[in-house]
Amino acid sequence: MRATPSLVRFDLQPVVRTPELLLRSLCVIMVIVAACGGASYRGDPMKVISDTGAMPTSQLAAMESLDVAPTPEYIKQLKRMLFQPGFTQEVRVAAFDRLQRLDEKELKQLIATKLPTYEGLQWREWMCQRIATQGWKDLTPTLVRAWAVSKPGWVDKDSDRPEYKALVALHGEGNVVDVLVDLLVNSNPVTERNLRFRCWELLQKQGQRERLIAVLAQTTVQPDDAMLRDIRRCANELGIVPATKEEILWLQALLTTANAGFWAEAKAAAEKLPAATRASLEIRELPIAVAAARFQPELLQASNPELYARVEARRNANGSRIVTATLEGYGSDFTETLYAQRNTFRWGDLAAMSLAMDVMDDPAIRKTLFNLADRDLQDGDTEYGGLIAVDSKGQVQLIECTPRVRGNDLRFEAPQTMFDQAYTGLFHFHLHAQSYDNSRYAGPHMGDFAYANSTRANCLVFTFLRKRELNVDFYRHGPVVVDLGSIMRPGTEGG
Repeated sequence: MRATPSLVRFDLQPVVRTPELLLRSLCVIMVIVAACGGASYRGDPMKVISDTGAMPTSQLAAMESLDVAPTPEYIKQLKRMLFQPGFTQEVRVAAFDRLQRLDEKELKQLIATKLPTYEGLQWREWMCQRIATQGWKDLTPTLVRAWAVSKPGWVDKDSDRPEYKALVALHGEGNVVDVLVDLLVNSNPVTERNLRFRCWELLQKQGQRERLIAVLAQTTVQPDDAMLRDIRRCANELGIVPATKEEILWLQALLTTANAGFWAEAKAAAEKLPAATRASLEIRELPIAVAAARFQPELLQASNPELYARVEARRNANGSRIVTATLEGYGSDFTETLYAQRNTFRWGDLAAMSLAMDVMDDPAIRKTLFNLADRDLQDGDTEYGGLIAVDSKGQVQLIECTPRVRGNDLRFEAPQTMFDQAYTGLFHFHLHAQSYDNSRYAGPHMGDFAYANSTRANCLVFTFLRKRELNVDFYRHGPVVVDLGSIMRPGTEGG
């Protein structure tokens, strides 16, 4: 440790060296040496290792003292030190080494619980390296769970993630896919359900769709395996192979007895789509197909160029103005314009946008929407939101959903009841209605994109531009977002 320079006073008086002065000087020197050397601590050693503000050297010395007779309280604190914020890497490593000596099995259980959600990259990297060097293959599921959790900004590529590198070190670079498949097929369908979801997602991200289709076709898949059974049925009946956990859950909800009628409608609607469209459908496009069959059947057989022309004509009729907030972090090429994204749209995107603009033609829907926006503006504790659906008779419904949590006027926390209804609904929607002049909040923001990426839903956001005008944006995972123009409060269209 390097001492910080301080003001030094030179006194030109003769120095008289007395025994008392020499003793005091010696004491001062001993205190300085002890402080700089860090080989000691003051007080109760348990308090020292519990205090994140204590000097690391003092914490290390305290651990050495406690090592003589480790108590349950000491071991418990060592566990806290591995993941509690405020401890240095050096101290964490020392705690890790001690736990490994004292109870390696308990240490592994702690890693299995904490590593997948731990946010610190440096410590996460160190633990992954230690798992690899120790040859702890039994922590392979833990590495998979941790790797599957997206960490934007950490590394440029998935192959640079520390969890992936540890898997390669344990199993060999060419064997990671086989490891994921083995865990997917052989893990317990009930107790390790989430692990299997993560394996499925990672295999999709690794471009292993065909391998997954082969797995679904294998007779070794157990008949009581609900996850693979439901995905197999979806692949066989509709050609859809879900990509994410949320899509699998969505699929399983659609296959329940309560939604049997909707599933039959989805199959019938999908059969009317062009072959190229059917070959690459996503789960979120099934409610679009059913809504189209109920509300605008001609959309089912329209080609993408025909749908684009339809949407473009409607968009131009709404004016050319694009209203958006600053989306820092997405690059200067991020856009909400229809034309700039014309080559990226899927059938479901174009059909959804067309349906959205047709739905907004209904004065009753617009009246309900503006009334909801007015109430939202008066409520400073939450944003408002809900679902837009098309019922079995082709009637459009706007369903308000009570937020799960209140207390933030810049968020809408969707309740579980909304998700339950949304599996067969057309759009999730929410409002940006903090003021009537709210253009600075127009369109989806980062939290909205995260929501769309997580749920894989088709979403709309409505933003007040003035008391009689709401801006409308369609968005979904990707992120993809298109400004669809504005709608006017009924009775004010000519003003």
